[in-house]
Amino acid sequence: MTAYLRHPLTIVWAVLTAVTVASWLTARDTAAVHHIDTTVTVIVLLIAAVKTQLVIWHFMEVRHAPAWLKVTTTGWLVVLFGLLLGLYFAAL
Repeated sequence: MTAYLRHPLTIVWAVLTAVTVASWLTARDTAAVHHIDTTVTVIVLLIAAVKTQLVIWHFMEVRHAPAWLKVTTTGWLVVLFGLLLGLYFAAL
């Protein structure tokens, strides 16, 4: 049983779960009026980027892939979240 708990995928799964809870706590709105908070949006998008990177590297086994695939997936992630942030700030 302890072998499963020490397995890297179990640890990554636990981190993903904790980060999901953290992003939910960051983004929840306790006020009666909903408003756009730039800081919260940026934090939640950065948390999503970290989660995406963890899934790509650990659950899609890219960490053992050739260097070109690591660079391509990381570049895709940076461009995607850069575009998301850019579109968000352009719409404000």
